Amino acid sequence: MLKHYVFMKYQAEVDASHVDAFYEKMFALKQLIKGIESLEIGRDILHDSRSWDLVLIMEFQSVDVLRSYQQHPEHQAVMQFNNPFVDQVASIDFEEVTKAS
Repeated sequence: MLKHYVFMKYQAEVDASHVDAFYEKMFALKQLIKGIESLEIGRDILHDSRSWDLVLIMEFQSVDVLRSYQQHPEHQAVMQFNNPFVDQVASIDFEEVTKAS
């Protein structure tokens, strides 16, 4: 299983209603696009200097499925909605490693 984490920092003036709308649009993608195995969204509550504002935690069966999701027109539309308000974005993608007993 491929884990896909995306971290976002919003511009300082972004209203909470935009972030709420982004949540709704992301959760709708789970119903619209095949291949999203799981989707969690978290908003930072500590607001430390090293904190990111939001994290998306997603799972896909493979890199190919992730790439298909990223290129899907519905995903592209959500990114066009959100990107103008994002100051920084980072991601990490990894396969779960199981520890041998």
